[in-house]
Amino acid sequence: MNQDNKHNEMLYELFGALCNLTITPEQHQQLEEILAADADARQKYFNYLDLHLNLERMHDEQPVSDYELLIQAPLVSSAHTQAPPGPAAKTASAVWLLVSAVCLVLVAGFLVFYQKPPVTPQISQEAPQPQPETTSIAAVTQTASVRFAEGSPFLKVGSSILNCQEYAISAGQLQLIFANGAEVILTGPAVFESQGPDHLAVRYGACSVYAPDGAEGFTVETPLSNVVDYGTRFSVNVSEAGNTDVQVIEGETDVRPVKIKPGSDVKSQRLTRGMAQRLTTNNGVVVDDIPFDQKQYVSQLPDRVVSYTTTVGPENRAEDLKCVTVQRGGKSFQYEVEDLIGIELTHYKGKSFLTRNDGIDPGNDGNPKTLRRHLLDDDRCLLTGVVNPGGSSSPLTSAPVMNEEEDPAHPNTPGMAIRFREPVVNDVGPDIILFDLQVIVHSTTGDAFYVSPLPFTKTSKTHLIQKFDIDLASPEAKPLEKFWLHIFNQKSGIRSRSELETAESNGGNWHVVGAKALATGIDLSDLGFAEGETVEGLFIQDVQDDNDVIDPVFIGGLPPLKHTRK
Repeated sequence: MNQDNKHNEMLYELFGALCNLTITPEQHQQLEEILAADADARQKYFNYLDLHLNLERMHDEQPVSDYELLIQAPLVSSAHTQAPPGPAAKTASAVWLLVSAVCLVLVAGFLVFYQKPPVTPQISQEAPQPQPETTSIAAVTQTASVRFAEGSPFLKVGSSILNCQEYAISAGQLQLIFANGAEVILTGPAVFESQGPDHLAVRYGACSVYAPDGAEGFTVETPLSNVVDYGTRFSVNVSEAGNTDVQVIEGETDVRPVKIKPGSDVKSQRLTRGMAQRLTTNNGVVVDDIPFDQKQYVSQLPDRVVSYTTTVGPENRAEDLKCVTVQRGGKSFQYEVEDLIGIELTHYKGKSFLTRNDGIDPGNDGNPKTLRRHLLDDDRCLLTGVVNPGGSSSPLTSAPVMNEEEDPAHPNTPGMAIRFREPVVNDVGPDIILFDLQVIVHSTTGDAFYVSPLPFTKTSKTHLIQKFDIDLASPEAKPLEKFWLHIFNQKSGIRSRSELETAESNGGNWHVVGAKALATGIDLSDLGFAEGETVEGLFIQDVQDDNDVIDPVFIGGLPPLKHTRK
């Protein structure tokens, strides 16, 4: 097999994994790098998406009689029904063979698609007229805390942007790549529509465009203008009234006002680096120069926890953490769970803990080596943890009290403390990751919490985290297997780490309401640390802003970047 064939085989394997939702973080990063650098690979990618979408459309339009032949029989349990022999069985087998043959022909045809131009089929006069083909114009490469407006199509990494389909995001960010290599970051709220492989219409909201060599002529259409690129980085911001700001970061663009009133003729203008204009309406389009603001341009999505992978349990839902992908300093890094810096639970004043679906309580299993705190600190399972720590409505202003056994004269501080097995270095982007178990009917953004560095000093500070990088609404949040919730006395709870290991719980309840694993990164810079400084531990408190309390199920430190494998 020559190198071109090997490369194409690898590409189609990545395309298939993406469409089948089986792609790994390593494969996703590999695919993203290939698409950014290789125009031919981008074209193959969009051809593949077109085929994938058209196959789905063919399935949706299949006649009822064929549909019944294909799926009605499998819906009947084989334990209660046995298919009789004879012509009917032979007919069903023939149908399945025919379907299999058609699928093989489609796949084989696609594999040579890039070598032979497609032949337009001849359609008889009696045949119904074909529906317009669904065409993929661009694809989603990244998302960050994105929310979709009601009624808008839902998009995730790998989703196609279809021609002449309107999309609306109410919050967050979405990164797209077009076939010609143009990259666009949209910031919500925004309404947009692609009108060709090099044309994006932005009805409302902010977008930032990077058009590398080969993407010259890429156009952003707004209600008042067409902004045409000549190899640039530029931003466009459209108000609900249609007023448009254009900022050119580098290169050149033409700003071509639209004619909205007969007789009005506002000439197009060439903008270069450091120039900015605003287009408004006042009996026609009015163009004014405005101060240049480079901050309007978004060059990359924020550093964050991007995704994670897990083992799966008997219900095909997540159990144990395997690896996590984190963007740090604008670059994506993947960490196996073994590469993360482990923790030790050193303090706990709270109300409950979680175990796997077997309900086994380490405090009552007869094994002195298994402790309840190990559900968090010696455990990579996302179903287990020492959860519902106490909290405070205001951040810590002095060092917490953390005695192994509570002194009634000096009560322990509500919350939990961890110590890293080796100091964590403050590097660029997130330095620590925290996973939280969130029941699906609770807050979408996750439970807010305070995090303070240990030891607590006057130069460091408590940081408030109000939302997670991967929350309940994120496509990357994985549903969890069922678990058991063990609750201590709801009034007094547990007052120390020692009491955590010995106190009687309610014996545990099987938690029948579903939950997902949320994740967020913690940047030590937000806790007052300078670059290169280290932290030994953290103190975590719930914000006490509602009846729900944070449920940490995994905490780990990230290695310094110089030791990280990309």
